[in-house]
Amino acid sequence: MKYLFLAGAILIFVIAVFAVIQIVQKNRFPYAPKHILTKREYHFYRLLRDVADEYDYIICPKVGVKDLLAVTSRHQYMKYFHKIAQKHIDFVVCDRDLHVLFALELDDASHDTKDAKERDKFKDRAFRSAGLPLKRIRDYDEETVRALFR
Repeated sequence: MKYLFLAGAILIFVIAVFAVIQIVQKNRFPYAPKHILTKREYHFYRLLRDVADEYDYIICPKVGVKDLLAVTSRHQYMKYFHKIAQKHIDFVVCDRDLHVLFALELDDASHDTKDAKERDKFKDRAFRSAGLPLKRIRDYDEETVRALFR
């Protein structure tokens, strides 16, 4: 009888622990923090920031295209909004009042695929249509970064 009581208590304890674990896991999401920039992007950002500081400009990384371009078609708003809703620009250069001066894409080998070229072409056309300069750079050093501001 004593062992039966002990076995029952252990079983209740195991069930309670299992229930607590289930509750904790149910209230958690599978997310962890990550760096906003890759190592290459961060290296570029530091060069870009140094030059931007000379002009008293602000650098904003990873900005959504939907935050930079307004859809002007009322009749086809959703069609054109969905085309930009999930896209971002690597860097945006702004003046101190946060007026956008130009957007900047740091291209690498991932931009060489057919799909990536189509996405890039779309961004280029969308920014050109909005009258907002979109500059692209692949290989860079301090001089090529300085040339972006001319």
